Amino acid sequence: MRAGDVSSGAAQLAKAAERLEAAWLETREHWNDANSLAFEQTELMPLMHAVKLTIESTQLYGSVVRKAQNACNAEAHD
Repeated sequence: MRAGDVSSGAAQLAKAAERLEAAWLETREHWNDANSLAFEQTELMPLMHAVKLTIESTQLYGSVVRKAQNACNAEAHD
């Protein structure tokens, strides 16, 4: 991973979130009661929302870093 490259970390986080969601769907086939619903609402949904926001923020940050690197490289070549 290059300095300032955050896209690979965001991709890893997205894959982990996909695996977690798949595992939860499988779990819900066997654990589907009030406690599982409470867990989903109080733990899993907020976590997945935070992960989504983190990925979006990381992508935006990566875009800003790339623009800054390009601007610095352009100035260095002038």
